[in-house]
Order: sequence, then C-alpha cells, then structure tokens
Amino acid sequence: MTKKIFIPKDKNLLDPKEDSIFKTIFTQSGQGTKLALKNLVMAIIGHEPEDVEIINNELPKTVEKAKDIRLDLQCRMKDGDLVNIEIQTCKDNDSLTKRSIYYASRMMSSVELKGDRYEKLPRVYHVMFANFRLFDEDNDYMHRLIIRDEKVKIEDTFIFVFIQMPLLRIGDRDVKNLSDIEKWVIFLRESTDRNKRDLLNEIMSSNEGIREAGEILMEISEELREWSRKEMRYKAEVDKLAALATAREDGKTEGKLEVARGMKTEGIPIETIVKITGLTAEQIKSL
Repeated sequence: MTKKIFIPKDKNLLDPKEDSIFKTIFTQSGQGTKLALKNLVMAIIGHEPEDVEIINNELPKTVEKAKDIRLDLQCRMKDGDLVNIEIQTCKDNDSLTKRSIYYASRMMSSVELKGDRYEKLPRVYHVMFANFRLFDEDNDYMHRLIIRDEKVKIEDTFIFVFIQMPLLRIGDRDVKNLSDIEKWVIFLRESTDRNKRDLLNEIMSSNEGIREAGEILMEISEELREWSRKEMRYKAEVDKLAALATAREDGKTEGKLEVARGMKTEGIPIETIVKITGLTAEQIKSL
C-alpha cells in the first residue's frame, strides 16, 4: 500500500522550533489545534487530560521585570493542573533551570485557594524543549524532575520536564515503536529537513495530534510566504513609482538648467534667472 504523503518533499516549512511559530501552531482556533495541544500535553505528562485550554501567556505587569518576561505556551487542564511549555533554540549565559523554577513558582502563586486546604493546590508542569545540550556530561534526552532527596519525595506539585532534542537517537527503530514524546521531538526537530519527509509523514500517519500540528504548520508557512510575496510586489511597485518620480524631478531640473543656460547666454542677470527658474545662483554660475 502506498504511504500517504502529508507533507511533500518540495514543501518549505517554517521552523516549529522558533518560539513564535511554536506558539502559533498551538494557539490557532479550531478543533485541530485543540487536538494537537491535547496530544502534546498527554505525551509530556504521561496520561490523557480530560481537557486543555490556553490561558494568558504573560506574567502580570505588576511583577517586577515582567515586561521582559513572557511565558511561552501556558495552559490549564480540566482538573486545574497547569502546564507551561517553552522551546529554546540557543543556550544563553543565564540559568535556564533556575528560570524554569521561577516561572513555575509564579504560576503557582497565581492560584487562589479561596479558603481551600493547601492539598487542593494543582500540579505545575514546566516543560522545556531545548535544541541543544542543556546538561553537561549527560546523554539522556529527557529528564522528569520532582522535589525529593535520595529516600523521601516531598511533593510532586512541581514537575520539571527538560527535553534535550539533539540527544534523541532513534537509529533504525520502527516508528510504531516510538513513544509519543519521541514523535513530537522528531516533528519539532526535523520538520524543516526535506530529507526527513518520509519519516515525518510516517509519524503524522501514526499520531493524529502531530498530523494536525503538521497541517497547521503547512498552512501558516503558506500564509507567510503569500504575505511575503505580496510585500515584495508592493515594495517593487513603490520602488518603481519612486524611480519614476525621481526621473521626472531630474527631468524638470534638466529643463530648468537648459532654460537658464539660454538666458545666461543672452546676458540676463543671474538674479533674474534665479527668480524665473528657481535654481540657485551657484547652479547658474556653473553653466
């Protein structure tokens, strides 16, 4: 049976590892987006959420330095648990792990207990897809961390999931033997590589949520290309009009110079030529 082609090899796609593209995929309106988001969250937390909704992805402006901090993809599950998903393409000098703790803490502090017991507090998942090695001397592509020591688990209220995308190696494993989170990592990592389209199409065939995400990615890629084409056509038209205007202005100037040259030959005073042509005395003297 012929394998279904969802994304042709010659199709150029935007990079879903880019923060704005990643967020756009999961914040569109429609059931496809909702299915993709629910599937991604399920792959991360390990069980299917009853429902997932996008919530405000900015910290309150009352928070110190909040104008410089944007949460990436923040959502709430029906049971109240919170999930923040971010994607990082390059490693900076700041501590990404400490920043993750800060984000998770801010999310928790936004919860109002309204007289309920602390045991009613939701879980907070902070998830980072990193397109680089986040932890030195470590070859595991994924870590799921909670607060505990060697013997005692304090709580699983805060759950940190760090995914080092370049470290995922699938070798010759069959797609059907890959976990959902592995499939999502490959989708995010390899979408722009046209040599990996066969693998990408297999993954989309095996996972409905990723298939929806891939179709949304194709749509927004085409929309942006069309917008770029329109912008280029508009710019070309503007440049053409500007060139014509410049040419006309240059023609007017040349005509004035020709008139001034004739008047100067006839011995008409420069002051009079200036008044008639609008040229400067220096332009007329140089003729």
